Amino acid sequence: MNRDYDVIIIGAGHNGMTAAGYLSRAGKKVLVVERNAKVGGMTTSGFMIPEAPNHMVTPCAIEIIYLRQTGVIEDLELAKHGLRMIEPDPPYAYLHPDGSSICLFRDPKRTAEDIARIHPADGKAYLKFMEVLNALYEIGSPMMALDQGRPQPKVLWQMVKALVRNRKLRSELEAITSSTSDQVACEWFEHPATIAYLTGIASGAGPIDQDGNAAAYTMISMLHRIGTGKPIGSLQALSDAFASSIKASGATIMVNASVAEIIVENGETRGVRLEDGKVIGSKVVVASCDPKLAYQMVTPGGIERRLMQRMDHAPMARDNAAPFLANVAISKPLTLKRHQDLRHDDADLTKAVGMIGLVEDVRESFWAARRGEIPARHCLSVTPTSNIDSSQVPPGEAVAYIYLPSIAVKLRDGEWNQERKDYAMQTIMAQVNEFYDGFDAEVGRFVESPIDRQKRVNITNGCVTHIDFAASRSGLKRPAYGLGGPKPVVPGFFLGGASIHPGGGVTGLPGKITSDRVKHYLKKNP
Repeated sequence: MNRDYDVIIIGAGHNGMTAAGYLSRAGKKVLVVERNAKVGGMTTSGFMIPEAPNHMVTPCAIEIIYLRQTGVIEDLELAKHGLRMIEPDPPYAYLHPDGSSICLFRDPKRTAEDIARIHPADGKAYLKFMEVLNALYEIGSPMMALDQGRPQPKVLWQMVKALVRNRKLRSELEAITSSTSDQVACEWFEHPATIAYLTGIASGAGPIDQDGNAAAYTMISMLHRIGTGKPIGSLQALSDAFASSIKASGATIMVNASVAEIIVENGETRGVRLEDGKVIGSKVVVASCDPKLAYQMVTPGGIERRLMQRMDHAPMARDNAAPFLANVAISKPLTLKRHQDLRHDDADLTKAVGMIGLVEDVRESFWAARRGEIPARHCLSVTPTSNIDSSQVPPGEAVAYIYLPSIAVKLRDGEWNQERKDYAMQTIMAQVNEFYDGFDAEVGRFVESPIDRQKRVNITNGCVTHIDFAASRSGLKRPAYGLGGPKPVVPGFFLGGASIHPGGGVTGLPGKITSDRVKHYLKKNP
């Protein structure tokens, strides 16, 4: 077989394009193949509401919090290729049913003062809690960026220094990393609003009653340090900047190119065969797509049967819980009058991600998913995207991104259909209307259940992180023991998306780590 490229990357999501950017800059001939008509994967946006053709829809990820600390933006010169960001402060605000609110400001002291207005003891506790979270962040950040199969002395030394600096907090750190986020919130805080604020944030990383989930609270430290980062023009602007960057460095992108087979012959990767029958040769194939799908695409017999089974049993929404989301277009501005009027300062709640749901609602969101039911009340957030970036809608109008971290993938009483989506939206909008003003002028909506997402972007159970987060699915054990290290299970075949360390979220780190693995492989196998 002719070797047309050094590396073929399946999937033009942000991780696939990150890997392509680093490899092409290293002088490798790279092809990125994407089954959809445009780049982005789960970092796409578009005009997807027929009744509101000028309202931008963000159908999956909406922020680039993690990406901003990885160096990818700078290394691939994404600003040079059009990436611009807005930084609202506060980026998040918890909205309590009584009209009070807790703003997560960039300044943690100001956040503590905001909590103290509601509960003085919780305000004091928040600053002590942040000491622990900052320590966890200092220790964990180098670990996130580290390819744990290839220890890097400088990174390891950073971790050692962070551990030494924070040795007095050892017992607190061990308690958080081994506990549930629900338990930790209730241990540290007393007021229902503070507990709801904490558990609402942690719910984005999975069930709040799982041991080890409390490590998700490091996101709060990250938000205080670097903010959220909302790309001007929606997340599609990020994807387009990636595409422009990697093309400038010599990579090729092929859209509308669905892969039918990852060709493995005589124990080595040879390239891919597209669904139209075209065969493209390469010594290396990187699958940044759903890992289960990637393994299924490998030539039958190309991967050992036991390893195939190991991947097949890797957890993807194992708790029957995955995100549900909606983008709602309205013909007038979106406001938060009651909560805004009760503010004591100049904080603009209309530009913050509004977190809604008492801790009981957060718990029930996951419990109901396990039962296969749609609950009456939810844990959810509302991002008023057009209030942050007015370019996404016509003047005087609005669009809001409503996100539920948990809803049932499989319903006990039948499949997801339009009737059940309508019922879910009825319960969601009833809750949202208790807080926001303007949804009475709705002109259209884009709604996606986990099964809709499975069909749209080809990910099992609509699991946005590809593989569930868990201590047993981290580092070299992600996606499973023996499948997540730098040595490929088949020479030349690599995973390169959210299914490997450090996991999901818009970070670019899996793509960056994979690019280093591939460069090392090609150096040893010229």
